Amino acid sequence: MTLQSSGALPQIEITGSDLTIEQVVQVAHQGAGVILAPVVAEQMATGRQILEEAIARGERIYGATTSVGPRTSASLSPEHIAEFSKRLLRTHHVGHGPEASQNIVRATLCVLLNALASGRTGARMQLAQILVDALNQNKPVVMHLWGSMGQSDMSAMADIGLALFQDCELAAGEALAILNSSALATGMAAISYSALHGILRFATSVAAVSMDGFAANPSIISNTALESRHFSGAHIHGAALRTELDGSYLFEKEGPRNHQDPLCFRALPLIHGAADDSLTFAGQQIAQELNSAQCNPVISLEHRTLAATANFDMVTLCMALDVMRQAFTPVLTSATERVAKMVDTTWSGLPIGLIEDDGIGAPGFNGVALFHKSITSEARLLCAPLAGELASSSHSNAVMDRASLAVLGARRALELHTLARSIISMELMVAAQAIDMRGQKPLGKGTRQLYEFTREVVPFASGASGIPDVRRLMDHLDNAESTALADWTTEQNGTAYAAPRPQRM
Repeated sequence: MTLQSSGALPQIEITGSDLTIEQVVQVAHQGAGVILAPVVAEQMATGRQILEEAIARGERIYGATTSVGPRTSASLSPEHIAEFSKRLLRTHHVGHGPEASQNIVRATLCVLLNALASGRTGARMQLAQILVDALNQNKPVVMHLWGSMGQSDMSAMADIGLALFQDCELAAGEALAILNSSALATGMAAISYSALHGILRFATSVAAVSMDGFAANPSIISNTALESRHFSGAHIHGAALRTELDGSYLFEKEGPRNHQDPLCFRALPLIHGAADDSLTFAGQQIAQELNSAQCNPVISLEHRTLAATANFDMVTLCMALDVMRQAFTPVLTSATERVAKMVDTTWSGLPIGLIEDDGIGAPGFNGVALFHKSITSEARLLCAPLAGELASSSHSNAVMDRASLAVLGARRALELHTLARSIISMELMVAAQAIDMRGQKPLGKGTRQLYEFTREVVPFASGASGIPDVRRLMDHLDNAESTALADWTTEQNGTAYAAPRPQRM
């Protein structure tokens, strides 16, 4: 896959075989256009030829010479193919409820285009070109998020089919090639992986600020501690914490207050490292799915054969999304515990609620901690696994007797990112207050920069000033433009960890 320059926006070359998560995100969020690699025309022509030869031999081909679902036994006459295709799209055009953002629509179109470009669906080049034009012209498409059980995203794909191909007479098998795709689940999975990967890196940076605010013991990121565990994630995030805290007072003899901190501090490299390892696995699975055939039947260009399959079953993707979400349960739980410990004078050694007593008796940041615990509880519910699936064997004459719920898994991953962003931002705001209340210096090189960035929009809170609004900090983070943030990179066991550093642009 190559990235080519075309005017103001880059263009992603689509080959049908090597689309990456990063490229889906570029198309979805950065407005990157797409072009078809020269090999695509040959692949799609070959796939179409194989399909048409099988039709000419009189083979029974699902969705091309037969109907689908409970009507599989019904044969299709060649003269009825065009009308059948229209009705097939309309039959599945039942989606309603929340509409997908255009970012998600663009990711879905990109994944669908890559699948058609492979030639394994038997679709013609004409369909691929329509998708290319839709992406490059940023054509708005209304696509609904409800309706998929994870055995292809049929209702959402019907939205796309009718919006983009209604003026195109579809050939045999093409309507099913559009419908029998899990492009929505796969595209959303790529977006959510990128988002959660970024928020995990940021969570580690913020946790380092909390360590400065709590006067935590940095022995957890010593070589002795890190080298005693052989998980790459623990090494990566332990090294990241050490880089953030480099130069901090915590490394001085009288810096840390406790020999044994609460586990939400003491297990930080292990908690964030385990999440990183889980995300690595999930990312590998999602990357594989981006280039896997999701169609039924599937065409082999190499063997010039067709096979009836269940390639639309997204159990692998659903499990990857389950792992990705579950990885954040301990990350977010430990974040809310750190907030609770920092505002509690028993644990922090600081004034109650991180506010100096002025005789009025207001509880200070205790209200923030309660809110923090509330949304963390909600986020934890989004982490529950879904691969247990929908239990039913009654649909389509009992043929469709299982489902993976992959789209729901991807939706929950995006919702989880939204809540995690707020949870981590609130921890940063509380940690900055704890740093001011403690008054210990110097801070780490990285933690000082993040503290100063926070103080640009969130002032120190006195009893009279009230509690700052975390939304100002979140807006400030947005305005820092994540693609232009200053990064630091630490090499640990050959793995690079780059943490975003908010910076005025």
